[in-house]
Amino acid sequence: MKSRIPVVLLACGSFNPITNMHLRLFEVARDHLHQTGMYQVIGGIISPVNDNYKKKDLVAARHRVAMVQLALQTSDWIRVDPWESEQPQWIETVKVLRHHHRELLRSLPQTEGRNQGKAVSRVPAVQQ
Repeated sequence: MKSRIPVVLLACGSFNPITNMHLRLFEVARDHLHQTGMYQVIGGIISPVNDNYKKKDLVAARHRVAMVQLALQTSDWIRVDPWESEQPQWIETVKVLRHHHRELLRSLPQTEGRNQGKAVSRVPAVQQ
């Protein structure tokens, strides 16, 4: 069997509040990617937006993060990451993607390649 490409699903948004459909989207996306035979979903991340997003009636980020944590208590593959919500100001989604890409690369085991001893990863780069 051909090696599958590892994928981490990331959802950014207000999650004001998180709903069953937010969680269902992760399941549907994972199932679809697995059915292609090309991808292996290795995790999911929910990233609540910063309070300075200025959405009407936006509940404080600490409460939205706590709601997501409660909703994910039974998940063994999706987690909440409060990084975006803890920034001093609202940041663009592409910057959130870059942050998570860097963090994922740091957390994966690195193998030494033929590139003069530089670490090589099988995770494709996020477009800069």
